[in-house]
Amino acid sequence: MRVLEGVFLWVTISLYVVSLLLFLWRAVFKNERQELYAWKCWLIGFCTHSATILVRWIESGHPPVLWPYEHGLLSTWFIALIFILAGRWVPGLKILGIVVSPAVLMILGYGIMNQGIGIEPLPPPYRSNWLWVHVTFAWLAYGAFAFTAVVALLYIIRHMAPRFTGKAVLKWLPSPEVLDDLIFRVIIFGFAGLTIEMGAGALWAYGLWGRYWAWDPMETWTLTSWVVYALYLHLSVTMGWRGIRMAWLAIIAFCFILIAFGGIAMMRGLHGTLI
Repeated sequence: MRVLEGVFLWVTISLYVVSLLLFLWRAVFKNERQELYAWKCWLIGFCTHSATILVRWIESGHPPVLWPYEHGLLSTWFIALIFILAGRWVPGLKILGIVVSPAVLMILGYGIMNQGIGIEPLPPPYRSNWLWVHVTFAWLAYGAFAFTAVVALLYIIRHMAPRFTGKAVLKWLPSPEVLDDLIFRVIIFGFAGLTIEMGAGALWAYGLWGRYWAWDPMETWTLTSWVVYALYLHLSVTMGWRGIRMAWLAIIAFCFILIAFGGIAMMRGLHGTLI
């Protein structure tokens, strides 16, 4: 890891940690000013996060798409971006940083502790214009689905907590209706990204190997994930299902994404040799 990249990375991590502590302060002591400070720390951290990616991109000559460290950088950037957009557009959602921050920090930490910190050139199969479309929409989708899984977990906690405590708790969270609608809307966004990712990947594969689909483990699990999210949207739109059961389905669907991407290192296949 180069010096400038390391400086930006650790400043980013520090700002995300401070943001998390301020969000916790807001939740415990109900001090709304701390939420504003936490949000500002998050925005500055996002800027230094972007600078980290830019520096590595310039040094390596390619976007960060290799090995767990680079994937951690890029995936958390998209999660942070989606959180920022949601926090600006939907009132009361900034406090979700209390759970988004730990998720981002854990993913970054996992990437840092794994191999692939050094600068390496792109393998030949990656040297294609399809890389931009495939990877960009993949991480848009994965970031969206990760965010919805976190929101769905909060929805379940908010829904079930009064049943066990006998009184309303977690009032600092947005209403269940707001969380439910947010899950639905962001999943639509992620589903569109996942569809484009799969289409671009198929065209890319045809150019490389003369076939659109090889039933590679990642291809198979990504298709399975697509089917599960399609089921979610079908039940939501045509059957009108909402609420607790759809929150659980959003979490289950994200587990398929984790298997598709997180388990690739343990699988044999075309993608497993590149990541």
